[in-house]
Amino acid sequence: MHSLLQSSSLSKKDKSLLLVGLFAARREEQAMLHFTEVAIEAGNTVQEIAELISAAIISRGIPAWLSGIDAISKAIELSGKAESSIESQNTSAFSTQEACISYYQSEFEQLPKWIEYLVDYAPDTLLKYSNLRTTVLRDGVVSRYLKELLLYAINICDQYPKGIDIHKTNAITLGATDEVLLDTRTICIYVVGIQAMFND
Repeated sequence: MHSLLQSSSLSKKDKSLLLVGLFAARREEQAMLHFTEVAIEAGNTVQEIAELISAAIISRGIPAWLSGIDAISKAIELSGKAESSIESQNTSAFSTQEACISYYQSEFEQLPKWIEYLVDYAPDTLLKYSNLRTTVLRDGVVSRYLKELLLYAINICDQYPKGIDIHKTNAITLGATDEVLLDTRTICIYVVGIQAMFND
């Protein structure tokens, strides 16, 4: 494990934070709590841990957050105090289907079928999900870049090719190199074994 966390294209700070988020998404709470300690020792804050875990909600739903609150509590305990919440950033909320569609057209080369079907069959869900997605994925105390790497890792571990493609593409657009993607897959090997190498 020591070699896994050595700084390479990703720092020990980032790797340990990704592991907390990944184990929260997988609801593997014992491992999550272990890496929460490592993450705090590596210089992560309570706010960084909470924000990264919240990014997992768009991929694995509220259960990831329900597991993650134990990591947040552990981080508060280890830090000796709860941090003040950072000032809320103003994010423009989507109010129409057209605005949502325009957003996804800027995110993807072609409008994905899952968006088309939300437009056709669940327009209210489209609005609410789109607002959640843009809020969670914005740059905050944790960069969108690191959040995309977390989502990439979650989908590798769950062997979900569509999710892998979406978040790998987004990470590359934000500057991820081959070395960063390899580092992320190596983290996944630690979590789910060698099968992670065959899901990219």
